[in-house]
Amino acid sequence: MSEAVRAFTIGSVECRVLPDGIMAYEPESLYAGLSPEDTGPAVSPLLDDRGLVPVPYHPLLVQTAAGPALIDTGAGLALAEESGEPVGRLPQALGAAGVAAEDVALVLLSHAHPDHIGGLTTKNSTGRRLVFPRARHVICRAEYQYWTSGRIPGDFAWMGELARQHLIPIEQAGLLDLVEGEQEVAPGIHIIPAPGHTPGHMAIWLASESQQAIFVADAVLGELGFTHPDWTSVFDTDRGQAARTRRQLLDAAARDTAIVAGYHLWGPGTAERHAGAYRWSPLR
Repeated sequence: MSEAVRAFTIGSVECRVLPDGIMAYEPESLYAGLSPEDTGPAVSPLLDDRGLVPVPYHPLLVQTAAGPALIDTGAGLALAEESGEPVGRLPQALGAAGVAAEDVALVLLSHAHPDHIGGLTTKNSTGRRLVFPRARHVICRAEYQYWTSGRIPGDFAWMGELARQHLIPIEQAGLLDLVEGEQEVAPGIHIIPAPGHTPGHMAIWLASESQQAIFVADAVLGELGFTHPDWTSVFDTDRGQAARTRRQLLDAAARDTAIVAGYHLWGPGTAERHAGAYRWSPLR
């Protein structure tokens, strides 16, 4: 599927889906604990010629009265170089949207996995340079404490190292706000605890006039998350909670006819309840 900047509006607020690139994943990592017989009919059409699932990385840009707000920051150049995959392209996407990094007023971090925070800082001669030096950065307190504790389980230890590398310089600069619970962090922008994928994973609810949208981040790891909401990933720290959270968010989106955007969805759309799961309809 091709990548492009996709825009939608909620009331008077303009939102843009920004392409950071595409990373390919082993199907077994995205749909864990399931046999090929279980997943084959749904997953086979998604596979590339290497037998991998191409997954988009899509931060969201929200234009607010106080300045641009950015939800998640892409993989960053270092992760792009290490993986060899075509990611880390957020700077170009921001430029195409007419936004400079120095213009960004608010950065919301859904969680601290590398593909979401790799664009926060870059290496320079004295340590780390903040990419968004004028922005207030917001992350769930539980998320920050989990990844900076130094007690991350072995499978995720390398992620903890990268989280500390990017988050601590922002905290030291006095630009990191640790938040708890559901709250409005800017007019029309609410954070919603959405644990399971990570302990402090959060979704972002957007409202303007009578219209609403929800950025589900990694609570939905692709369009199959709608038709198979109980499938979970090796990247979920609590798979049972991840599935419960996914249903809660999609129930809310269906109830309120909210536009749904997600970091790993190809574009925005809507969700409705269907046959014990959900039907996904991309915006046209």
